[in-house]
Amino acid sequence: MKIGVICEGHADRAVIINILTGLTGLDSSAIEPLRPVYAKDETDKAIVDPLTFSNWSIVKQECESRELIDGFLAIEDQEFITIHIDSAESHEYGIIRPDRKSDNYCQQLRKLIIDHMNNVWFGEDLSEVILYAIAIEEIDAWILTIFEKTDTSKFLDAKGRLGKALAKQNINSTSNFENYIKLSKSLSKTKLVNRNDYLEYNCSLKAFYQEIIDKVMPKMPEEHSDKGDN
Repeated sequence: MKIGVICEGHADRAVIINILTGLTGLDSSAIEPLRPVYAKDETDKAIVDPLTFSNWSIVKQECESRELIDGFLAIEDQEFITIHIDSAESHEYGIIRPDRKSDNYCQQLRKLIIDHMNNVWFGEDLSEVILYAIAIEEIDAWILTIFEKTDTSKFLDAKGRLGKALAKQNINSTSNFENYIKLSKSLSKTKLVNRNDYLEYNCSLKAFYQEIIDKVMPKMPEEHSDKGDN
C-alpha cells in the first residue's frame, strides 16, 4: 500500500510521515509526497520545480483541480491521500469560526473545514479515500503535545509556543523536514503516544490518528497488523 500526501510544507509532511508509519507499520518510502515534493539534488538546483513548493492556498488549488489526487488514486494499491491544512488561515477560504470558548471548538472547526473541502473544493464527499490532517491551529501544536501537558489546540501561535518550549531544553526548533522528523519522532511510537496521553492534549491530532485507524488499518496486510504497536 502507498499513501499520498498533499500538505502545506515539508516540515508538515515530516510530522505526518511519523504518524502514518508509526500506526501502520509502513516504511516511509510508502508515504509518497505529492505536494510539495522533495527538493532536487545539487545537480538539479538550476531547475526550479513548482511542485517543491506549497502553502494553504496551493493545497486548496490541488483539492479543487484534483489532478494529483485522481492521478495517484488511479494506480493500483495507492488507496489513500492525506490532505494537510492548518486552520490558522481558515478565514481566508470562507470558514466562519465557532465560538473559541465552546468546549468542542476544535471538533466544530475541524468539521467545518472538512465539510468545506468536500462540498466546495472536491465537489463530492471523498472521505473514503482522504485522510484529513486538519491541524487546529497549526501542526506545530501536534508536536507541542510531546513537550507540554495542556490543550495545545488553544494556542493561536503554536509555532511560537513550541519554539519557547524547545528553547527551555536547548532543542533546535528550526522548521524544516529533517528537524521536524526528529522533533515529532515520539508520535511514531504508539506505546509512547498512549503512555504519555499525547492524543488527549490535541483533539485534531487525536482525530487524525482515528482517521488512520478507521480507514487504513482494516485494509492493511496481516504482516503489518502489529507493526504499529511500537
